[in-house]
Amino acid sequence: MRYISISGAVGAGKTTLTGRLLQLFGPAAAAREEQPEHNPFIRSYYADSRRWSFHSQIAFLGLYFEDMSWRQPDREYYFFDRCLEENLVLARYRLEAGDLSADEFGVIERLARGIASLMPPIDRYIYLRCSPELLCRRLRERGRAYEQQLGLAYAQRLSALYEAWAAGLPKEKTLIADEDAGVDLDAVVRFIRG
Repeated sequence: MRYISISGAVGAGKTTLTGRLLQLFGPAAAAREEQPEHNPFIRSYYADSRRWSFHSQIAFLGLYFEDMSWRQPDREYYFFDRCLEENLVLARYRLEAGDLSADEFGVIERLARGIASLMPPIDRYIYLRCSPELLCRRLRERGRAYEQQLGLAYAQRLSALYEAWAAGLPKEKTLIADEDAGVDLDAVVRFIRG
């Protein structure tokens, strides 16, 4: 099985692209879709991020074990709608915002690295680059009440952290897809199969 990460900031289009790829590959593919509504702290987190950031970040890591279909290699392709390492990008945002202490971030980082060592390595990364303006528009359009207060400053800083993370990905395993220009699905498919 080949493991593919569909990566990018909140609102970049990961779930949409994952759905398109699942439809295209049919029974040869499966996916783990991030479902923030399964995080019991998500609404509390957006209401009081300083109080609930640590809880929410730990809960997101735990969700990788809610659906462990990634452990059963019965498909040709397995898509992660946000790979585990991306949780550290979000945690770093919260650290910089003052919502996590250095000790809390350290615990999250150690736990994430430990969990990552139990998971299969990613064979391909599809990084969805998306302008902060487009991220803001998408967050408003998808209508999740707890995301409505996220503004341009949030999107700009998160985008910068994601760009720094993506710059460290192995170039031979990474395709950068420009969401603002429109993702070339054929190019994505060729990259996955390549």
